[in-house]
Amino acid sequence: MKTLQIFFILVLFALLTLTAQAGELKPYKGKPLPDFSLMDLKGEKHSLSDYKGKVVLLNFWATWCPPCVKEMPSMQRLQDKYQGKDFEILAVNMGEDSTTIEIFLQKMTLNFPILLDSDGAILKQWKIFAFPTTFLVDREGNIAYALFGGLEWDNPEAVAVVDELMKQ
Repeated sequence: MKTLQIFFILVLFALLTLTAQAGELKPYKGKPLPDFSLMDLKGEKHSLSDYKGKVVLLNFWATWCPPCVKEMPSMQRLQDKYQGKDFEILAVNMGEDSTTIEIFLQKMTLNFPILLDSDGAILKQWKIFAFPTTFLVDREGNIAYALFGGLEWDNPEAVAVVDELMKQ
């Protein structure tokens, strides 16, 4: 019975994810969130605090999430636009193993760090409840904007927000 309940919850979640519309990038009004350290696919450790002085697009995603997958190419184009500048994308994968992610990356070329939250600890700590969830972090390490849902990150409105953060 419990397996059946879990199945129905997953199906409901998948349907909600599939029907989710692109979100709107809004100024973040919440409390500061704690620093974290996660390993990337190469075994290198990344802490959010390591990127102080840069604007960071911090994205929580999964390979099974259609809006997450859809926005990835635009994130790469945004990364390319700011290549060589104080901008970084950190993509935190939520609970999938490295083999699953590496198979996914064979279909999509991304050159920003994919961080592994294998046990979901950061997901819980940051209270992530929607996929994808993205935060824009300013140079001081403060969350400036938040987005719950997908977005074309290289659209003029999103680029204008990133440009404004880059000027600060």
